Amino acid sequence: MDEVITENIPVIDQENQQKFLEIAIRRLIRKLDRRLLPYLYLLELASYIIRTNIGHATLMGINDDLHLSQSQSEWAVSLYFLAYLIFEMPNILLMRYLGPARYLPLSMVAWGGITIGMAFVKNAQALLPLRFFLGIAQAGYFPSIIIYISLWYRKRDHTMRIGIIYSAAIISEALSSIMAYGFSKMNNVGSLQGWQWMFLFEGLPMIPLGIITGLFLSNIPDTVQWLNIAEKHLLTNILRNDTIITNNPDAHVSWKQILHVFTDRHIYLYALISMGNLGIIKYLSTSLPSIVQDMGSSSENVHLMTAPPYVFAFLACLLVNYSASRNNEHGFHLIFGLSFALLGFILTITLNSQSHTALYISSCITCCGVFSAFPVLLSWATKNVDGHTKKPVTLSFIIGIGQLGGIILPLTNDNKPTRGRNDYICLGALAASLFFTIILRISLMIENRRRSKLSPDEYNNETSIKEPCDWHPDIRYAL
Repeated sequence: MDEVITENIPVIDQENQQKFLEIAIRRLIRKLDRRLLPYLYLLELASYIIRTNIGHATLMGINDDLHLSQSQSEWAVSLYFLAYLIFEMPNILLMRYLGPARYLPLSMVAWGGITIGMAFVKNAQALLPLRFFLGIAQAGYFPSIIIYISLWYRKRDHTMRIGIIYSAAIISEALSSIMAYGFSKMNNVGSLQGWQWMFLFEGLPMIPLGIITGLFLSNIPDTVQWLNIAEKHLLTNILRNDTIITNNPDAHVSWKQILHVFTDRHIYLYALISMGNLGIIKYLSTSLPSIVQDMGSSSENVHLMTAPPYVFAFLACLLVNYSASRNNEHGFHLIFGLSFALLGFILTITLNSQSHTALYISSCITCCGVFSAFPVLLSWATKNVDGHTKKPVTLSFIIGIGQLGGIILPLTNDNKPTRGRNDYICLGALAASLFFTIILRISLMIENRRRSKLSPDEYNNETSIKEPCDWHPDIRYAL
């Protein structure tokens, strides 16, 4: 038998194999970014433009045209958030059953149609139910976007991607302000008021966009045509290695994991942080136009003057989330964002009798803080919560509880004499979120240490739990 000569065959050692694998993964992630992020960004942009247009409609005279009382105007805001809170979890369970690729198009078509209907309301009796139905239609939309990202990316890649997607919500505030300025010039065009044109132009594109989304969005990598076979296998493997396998991975909904959500103390801390953080975001989104108007701007210029704070917040969001992703750290970045927002309200209270410029700068500081903090909170939760049902239900619970901040907006009236009281309410909400953030980080750190010191018997007992999700003793929480 001839001797096989092997001395000229190159041998790749384990270290070089790992380097080649990392290069392949980086190329794959960049390809996912190019294909998924621009479209998801567009969807989020469209969603938030519609979500916050009621504040600009108020400045355009919807209250006078529909003869709304002060109470009815306030409930037009609050009913949206009330519906969001009530129907957040049912929407997420529906999304878990249908999958994000089917749920998202249905949601988009629904709230596009409702927004068009709002352009033709004649009184409060028609407007208020539509605002409630809009909240139902959009309740599960943003959590579904976050879950969709988790279907394609490893946990370590979540933070920056969630930050990028959420920055669309921030920049939509600026775009909405600029668009509202243009719509304010369209009063009596075609027998419609400016606010009616705004609802029409923002609602009409969502129906064809929803249909396109349903045709081209895919739930799983195996079904797409723009990944080759090697890339599909690589993506499947890195996602499988990135998560823990539960005892019931094929079920649409695991009631065991839903129970885990409501018996996990950490999730309640996430929700309490969200309540303060998201509540201030809702307050600024709906009240900033009125706040700027009180600084002396005309009704038309107010729309333009509300754009710069969101532009600064957009940049702050990207910088903070880039740093959190790069350093794989969330607690301190969340503390930084909340503290920055706290500083903004302190300056607002202190400079209340000073120049309008100082108050405007304070508003910019507040926006930078709260808007950069929230995506850090969401990515922190998605990294630390595991389970095919527990994760989406947790996100719906965190975001849903955060809507309580929007429900209590009638307590913070927009009239100037009560603005000082509003600032103190917001200051207290941010201080509470900051306190719970510190408690959460300490609690996660203690739990990591406890799991590292488990005896063999304790370890076996904890691994025997059915569908342990992130309670598995091998899991270490991101801090």
